[in-house]
Amino acid sequence: MCGNAWKCVEIHGRPSPAAVTGASPCISKHFLISLLLLLDYGYAAGQPTPDSAARKPIDVNILFNYYDQEGNHSAVTGGIGTEKLTDYDTRIIVFIPVDSASRLSAEAGFNTYTSASTDRIDSRMSSASSSDIRASVQLGWEEEKPETQQAYSWGMGGSAESDYLSMNIHGSFYQPLKDGQSALYLDAQAFLGRWVLYFPEELRDTVQPFITTDRRFAYHFNLQYQRAVNRRTSLALSTGFSYQHGLLSTPFHRVYFPEEELPRIERLPGRRWQWPVSLRLHHFAGGGVATRFFYRYYLDGFGIRAHSLELELALKLNPAFSLTPVYRYHRQRAADFFQPYLGHRNGAAFYTSDFDLSAFSSHKMGLGIRLSPVWRWRLLAKRKLGEITGISLRAAHYRRSDGLRAWMGSLLWEWAF
Repeated sequence: MCGNAWKCVEIHGRPSPAAVTGASPCISKHFLISLLLLLDYGYAAGQPTPDSAARKPIDVNILFNYYDQEGNHSAVTGGIGTEKLTDYDTRIIVFIPVDSASRLSAEAGFNTYTSASTDRIDSRMSSASSSDIRASVQLGWEEEKPETQQAYSWGMGGSAESDYLSMNIHGSFYQPLKDGQSALYLDAQAFLGRWVLYFPEELRDTVQPFITTDRRFAYHFNLQYQRAVNRRTSLALSTGFSYQHGLLSTPFHRVYFPEEELPRIERLPGRRWQWPVSLRLHHFAGGGVATRFFYRYYLDGFGIRAHSLELELALKLNPAFSLTPVYRYHRQRAADFFQPYLGHRNGAAFYTSDFDLSAFSSHKMGLGIRLSPVWRWRLLAKRKLGEITGISLRAAHYRRSDGLRAWMGSLLWEWAF
């Protein structure tokens, strides 16, 4: 079930109707075979040839993520009850050079999670809804024109879990400007999703007349202006526009009304626009110290207004080791349709008790560690297997004013063949 596993995009970036971005199939055996062939091609490419010195390496990134949260405002049970969730996510991303200016990319993702919240869809505890598996795949192409420094990319992919299937396409374009100090970056995405409709157990025999579709569509367009202010400072100004339509509510989210014996299921408008504006500023202070500042203002058609501020300090202690503490603050106004448990009026046209759409403030504090080793691994002491180019560790703690608490960690292993 996507349910609470899709909570809060600012924590771990997953899309949901309550999140700032939207998306969401399976990894087929054909893709796995293709991925193995690509890796085999990468191994062969690593063998000595007359022009191997000019060949770019094949990059393989392996990412492990862990996420754990606790809270007492589950949308599945109407804004009350446990939000306990544990998620394990693994991703393999491969970049394969085709020539000096272009490369292919392939990404496979697989995550499993257990959710005490979605287990409350049924009255029977430890049911099938208490855990789920999500699989995703992405394929892409990137190309750069050396004579103009223009670059573009495109790709497509999909994901699947028990109650939601999604496919997506995306494209981007990078254009340096004539002054040589600035550039424009354009990015567009489209997500085509389909619900497998699950309702709360006590409502499965009732009529839900407002649900006329099981589809969800989302379109995102982003524009970024990048500029090198001087040798030490660079900035980026970003804006964009997103539009969603279809079934934007979650079918198994309950909403309780005063003096009504049975709950209703969450009901949100079938259309939503989103508009973010952001500023990113990087400054190199010297001595291996760099500061990064990020601010974003967000508003949407649901009535949410939000401010996000992030500060990051990169400390390069020696050529192979760096530390990066980070702090993020977020504050938002509630959606027009949100009320807590038993807070809605009977005449409301739209209603939700999902606290992702409530008014809250949050703090995220974390630390990143990066190693840039040059360790060479050899097979049978003769055949080169590859080179570890970097290892990154990140850990963070997230606290929200409604009581939600979360811990997250990640390990990134970068390998070149």
